[in-house]
Amino acid sequence: MDHSVKAMNSHRKLALSRLLNCHRFENDELEFLYQRYIFKLQHSSVVSVVALFVVLTGVLANLSLAHAQAPTAQNVYHTLHCLLFALLLAFLNTRLMHDAYLLWVCYAILFFCATFCALALPLGAPPSESPGGGGLYFESRRVAAEGVWEVAFVVFLAYAMMPLRMWVAVLFGLCVPLLHIVVAVIFAREYPHLSWQQVCSYIFSSITA
Repeated sequence: MDHSVKAMNSHRKLALSRLLNCHRFENDELEFLYQRYIFKLQHSSVVSVVALFVVLTGVLANLSLAHAQAPTAQNVYHTLHCLLFALLLAFLNTRLMHDAYLLWVCYAILFFCATFCALALPLGAPPSESPGGGGLYFESRRVAAEGVWEVAFVVFLAYAMMPLRMWVAVLFGLCVPLLHIVVAVIFAREYPHLSWQQVCSYIFSSITA
């Protein structure tokens, strides 16, 4: 009786292991060789994402500074983001980069993708209010369309160009648009006669994307 219970538990564990690792080779050596083979492809994809962010945030920082003629939350963040990702790009192209670090680099990129979207949320002051004072102010306006392209951009990167587990990419792709929708519903007060049309169109575009 005890032997049958143990056998049943072992069969259940084996079935669960196969379900969770359905895309994994049964042979450990073959799996190791496959991971070494695809590491270069994944590494080049991550390098492309980091380089793209270096160029993008550098351009955004300069455009923001030229438009605002003063330090803002956006251009300060974009400058720091550009410098940090330039250092990360240099690290990715050195011998210090090992395959074991790639997943953690992807998680770090996801974190900065989230902050990139957070700075674009419609939380800025209304245009009637002057951005005076000595502190940094948000350039974004309280319009539901603010930050939509940033959200679509980072969700596309997470799905298409980063070697993440599917559940991580799906969770990221759900949480970031959901956060933007909640903030837009609560704080986006410009064009009140078009608020729900903007939110509904954004929800539809997020679902179809």
